[in-house]
Amino acid sequence: MRRTRAWATAAGAAALLLGGRAAGAQEAPTPVAVAAAATAEAPDMRWRAGQCMGGLTYGAPFKVALSYGGGYVYEGDRWDLCAMAVAKVGLGAAGASVGIAKSFGSLGSGAAITGGLIRTFGDPLNATARRSYAGGSAHLWALLGIGGEIGYYVRIGSEAGDSARAKRLFVWSAGFGF
Repeated sequence: MRRTRAWATAAGAAALLLGGRAAGAQEAPTPVAVAAAATAEAPDMRWRAGQCMGGLTYGAPFKVALSYGGGYVYEGDRWDLCAMAVAKVGLGAAGASVGIAKSFGSLGSGAAITGGLIRTFGDPLNATARRSYAGGSAHLWALLGIGGEIGYYVRIGSEAGDSARAKRLFVWSAGFGF
């Protein structure tokens, strides 16, 4: 009887080492403390679709504008991230961009970097009318969603008679966002 048990134990161990299960072999339960430690070390990815930002701003070339950004939000224990797509429509221009934003605390502070396209309308602020631009912007919210944006865009295409100055666009805005 002892030989049979020893043989079964050796066969079960060999089968487990080779990735299989021995017939009639039982798995030892994992202690609760070990399972809890493994769970605590594993990152809890909490990505979900949702709103990243929105707001009301004033600046060039948009003048007064509304913006909305949505995408995938990660809510962590120490910080939040958002991979987003943003639409901004104002009296002087409209724009679409993609980027990433990060919050810095519970008081509404954060920063974002975006890249995108802007199309000006008939009367933009500090820009040539009815032109398209491509570029990027940096956004900063200092406190409670109050902040601004600064960016640099270059005109797409070429029009006869346009100066080199009219081919670049410095974007800026200040306002309230959430």
